Amino acid sequence: MVDGNTDAKPPRLLRRAVMPLLVGAGCAVVGAQWVQSRQQARLVRRDDALLDGEPHDLTLSWPNAAASTLYNVGLRQDFFSQYRLNVILRTGAQTGRDAIADLQAGRCMAAVAPVLTWLQAYQANADLPARLVMGLQAGTFRLLTRRRLRLAKIEDLAGRRIAVLNADMADRLFFSVILRRKGLNPDTAPNWIIMPPDQIDDALMAGSVDAVAVHDPLAWQLLGNRALDLVELVNSVSGLYARRTNLALGVATDRLQQTPSAAVALVLALYNAAHWLPTHMAEAATLLDGRVEGMRQDEILQMMRHEVLGISPVGNDLKTQLARYIDELKLLAIFPDSLDSAGYARRISADVLHHGQGTGP
Repeated sequence: MVDGNTDAKPPRLLRRAVMPLLVGAGCAVVGAQWVQSRQQARLVRRDDALLDGEPHDLTLSWPNAAASTLYNVGLRQDFFSQYRLNVILRTGAQTGRDAIADLQAGRCMAAVAPVLTWLQAYQANADLPARLVMGLQAGTFRLLTRRRLRLAKIEDLAGRRIAVLNADMADRLFFSVILRRKGLNPDTAPNWIIMPPDQIDDALMAGSVDAVAVHDPLAWQLLGNRALDLVELVNSVSGLYARRTNLALGVATDRLQQTPSAAVALVLALYNAAHWLPTHMAEAATLLDGRVEGMRQDEILQMMRHEVLGISPVGNDLKTQLARYIDELKLLAIFPDSLDSAGYARRISADVLHHGQGTGP
């Protein structure tokens, strides 16, 4: 899957105008076209009407963006600059909750957080001033267990001690859904133990925890540590969830209305960056060299080869995935069973690339 041509540049932007498409409540106009190929899907811009030709400064809150493959591709492969975006990264956000708090407080125009975290935020605040405009990447959740315990199925986690970084992080929520689907109460069946990442190795070695639920790159580093002798019991990189987005980009509703061109430019830049990535993994790994603590470039590339890349749903695809997540959070009683999942997904999202799709009520 690795493209040997490491000098390849992002696709040039085509400028032939076609029938424009209306975008949302801002009544601005954009044209876009999906171009399918056997290797990948690529969104090619064919009209600059909404993209006003002006440069835009855009403050973005993205936890640990410095180690994010997609952010580094967007920045260092010039996808942002092609759309005349000056993306200013807000520092300090450690979790998706922090990023959403930045957006709520007006400290940024856009924020990146796990979909599950966004949905919890919307459930807690029906007036959250943001709309989800695209998915950014598939999840890399991994539940790792000590090999000597010989746990063979998710039901074997009953009564076991599982380390997590935070009680409210998407890692725990994701595996809680899996446990519920298997008929277990995720709050009482396992014993969730919160601990910082630098203590997990010692806890596993000492046998004070039986398993760990985290995501890459930490999950991949733990799995590759032979001294820990871990096995992967279940993950989100294969099966039902492999093509499901994990992270989502949310944009402040007032900015969607006032400067829709900046939001569209950001979506297009990240979309094209995401679809550049699967066929340029070796080059992408060089962009992360020295940016992921404890991992060499060859280890980063090996990790990427065991992840699902290029997942970036927009429009109806995003709404469909949001509705599925909402249905799953009903299993955890986060949303009521009576909720119209599809309608709720439409309300909290915005399709900035297609006709008749707005920023919601």
